[in-house]
Amino acid sequence: MVSGADGNSKTLTTDEYFQNFCREIINRHYFIRSAAIADNVGHFMATAYRRRLIPLMTQEDSSRAAAQAAIRAATRNKFKSKVGDLQFSLSRYEKLVRATIPIKNGEKINFLLLLTFDIEAEADSIILKRILPYVAQNKDYFIQ
Repeated sequence: MVSGADGNSKTLTTDEYFQNFCREIINRHYFIRSAAIADNVGHFMATAYRRRLIPLMTQEDSSRAAAQAAIRAATRNKFKSKVGDLQFSLSRYEKLVRATIPIKNGEKINFLLLLTFDIEAEADSIILKRILPYVAQNKDYFIQ
């Protein structure tokens, strides 16, 4: 449920909720370029970009990258007993930083939060201080 300025409440559809969630993630830090929610096999549910951003990859490239991120996240469980649960993973490229944050219900990955950051970003710190707490606040919605 979301309350509007007029005091009325309305129930958001899942698509609307995910889109709003992505927009709110973008607003968490000015170095965040994009935020997307994908299901556990990498199909996009919602995507938001920073205002006036020109994406570096096409939609098709982004879809492939999401599918690859889903595969990598699923295969990281192999070493879980030795290193613990995956909180998030980061990849630093010459032009940007990509992050994958699994949103789980118990052992099962339900969704992935896929982020891109400007190369200057201290992405690890931003994720720990601004993103993971926000995901935790909204986790109940994702595991319904």
